[in-house]
Amino acid sequence: MTELMNVAVCGGGRAALAMAADLALMGYKVNLFELDKFKENIKTIIKRRGITLTGKTQSGKTGFVKLHKITTDPEEAIENVQLIMVAVPPTGHVPFVNAFSPYLVEGQCILVNTGYWASLRLTNILKEKNVFQKITVAEANIMPYLADKIGLAQSHIYAIKQDIKLATFPANKINQVFDLIKLIYPQHKKVPNVLWTNFAAGNPSIHAPLTIPMVGILFDRYKKYRFYAEATTPGAKLAEAFDVERLKIAKKLSCDVEMVFDWIQKTYHYSGNDLSDALRRSAHAERWVPRERLKAMIEEDISYFYVPMVRIGDLIGVPTPITQGIVETLGAMLDTNYWKKGITLKDLGFDGLSSNQIVKYVQTGRR
Repeated sequence: MTELMNVAVCGGGRAALAMAADLALMGYKVNLFELDKFKENIKTIIKRRGITLTGKTQSGKTGFVKLHKITTDPEEAIENVQLIMVAVPPTGHVPFVNAFSPYLVEGQCILVNTGYWASLRLTNILKEKNVFQKITVAEANIMPYLADKIGLAQSHIYAIKQDIKLATFPANKINQVFDLIKLIYPQHKKVPNVLWTNFAAGNPSIHAPLTIPMVGILFDRYKKYRFYAEATTPGAKLAEAFDVERLKIAKKLSCDVEMVFDWIQKTYHYSGNDLSDALRRSAHAERWVPRERLKAMIEEDISYFYVPMVRIGDLIGVPTPITQGIVETLGAMLDTNYWKKGITLKDLGFDGLSSNQIVKYVQTGRR
């Protein structure tokens, strides 16, 4: 590479700040973009013109770093940018893409770092803006960092994640974005299509099952807690039971994915007798999780993965009683109708398709 690329990072939270700061320390020109209604999130960063980064970094560097641009103007954020990183929870995918899509130009790549069927859900928006054919939309199964926001303008990275899955929709557009992302994060690995990124182990396999055995204590008694340090063996067994159903659906869709315990060993190099033991010994266990954040994580995992997984299972003939039970149980405990909030087969473009037709659709973009 003769010249470092310009990168836009969308968001003002934990992951976005870690990504923006570490990329800048690697030498990239980084534009940090936050939606105008959340401008307070980056007010101090704008004033300081940068972010302080601590912890374990991909760049090997820490300290204060200036960013190229810090803005709430979407046109300014993506101007002359090759790679646009959307580093926000799934509820933020559509608002950010709605904001910057009118300004997309030929050859730009969008990488949604949080997956949750993002590339499929965003397709209609990009087609309506007449930009889908001239850009590349990719998604990874998980963020590259385990990080927290400290104060108003500092990010601390606890761990750098390995073995991150990467795919595009349609699948045949992978090389353009992969050639860019491998320069920054070589731990990203190409997988055949976005079914693999979504059925990969990760957040959905962990938060909801681990919460159920301790949900009353967590939500009734504390405002924040070391969630992963409290992981229980019954929670780990429930996560395994969920994983069995996830792997059965994935297999019928020609995806080769692993159990979550195997995944955390590869991704974080954690070890233990089971999932709960490994998490209790891990860098995750050091982190304090506010009650509101846990509720948000559960809602995004269930609404954006558990509910569509059940619906895909019903569509292709794979029963999911454990997954349905988790949705119903946490819905009752947290007074939330996740079935109503959850994304649909129509949102994914899967309605009425067989398992083979689903695979064809994610490969080619044609139903």
